[in-house]
Amino acid sequence: MSQINFNPEQEHLLVGFVGRDKVKGCISGIVSKRERLRELSYAGREVSTRENLEVEFSGLLREIDDLVGNLQSAMRQEDLDLRTWQKNFAIVYDDRWSLGAEEIRGPLIPFLRGNLEPILRVVVAPDLPENVVALFLTIPSLKELLKRENHGHWGYHYHYLDAHGRRSDTLLTFERQLKTLSDGKKVKVVTWERHSESSHFAARAASWGANKRESVYEACVGDSAKRNLNDFKKPTKDAQALWPV
Repeated sequence: MSQINFNPEQEHLLVGFVGRDKVKGCISGIVSKRERLRELSYAGREVSTRENLEVEFSGLLREIDDLVGNLQSAMRQEDLDLRTWQKNFAIVYDDRWSLGAEEIRGPLIPFLRGNLEPILRVVVAPDLPENVVALFLTIPSLKELLKRENHGHWGYHYHYLDAHGRRSDTLLTFERQLKTLSDGKKVKVVTWERHSESSHFAARAASWGANKRESVYEACVGDSAKRNLNDFKKPTKDAQALWPV
């Protein structure tokens, strides 16, 4: 992610709005905090505890959302009509835009013949306002920040790794509702699904025996104790219950 640099060739096009302190200040703040998010994403498990990383990560997300709101206000106060600057303003419509997505990976959680890799994946500034998208499209150095999004927020989930740390094609998460067992007890339900990210092997979760399913389940439930079910990635329509079944 590049720093904002307004070169002389751009100045005659951009002076109408980037020279205004409030607008430029908001943009600079968004870019710097977005870069910090990326640094945290690459920090890895060795640099800090998962909890400390998540606290700073969540704080930066809130600050970016606030800056986006401040940028909107500054643009309205300055009466910036980007339709006069952005010829293809129409591409902003009928789409969802964000500042991309990042993830934090937590310490591996061992279970019977394998490991779980806890991951927090979030979309940064989801559903960006149209005028902010148009502004970023107008300034060449900000285009790389934008992403078209065709999915909702991900949240927490787990990747299944084998005993050698190889990532599989299997992702685990929780149903949003508890399940009532025959004895009346309400329990969480862990689901599994295949995901499109690069993987080293097929986990074949459908063929796992009861012992392995229960072991994976206990690892997930133990790690999820501090989370709400709505904080986890919503299972896809093709997801299957891992445990209980």
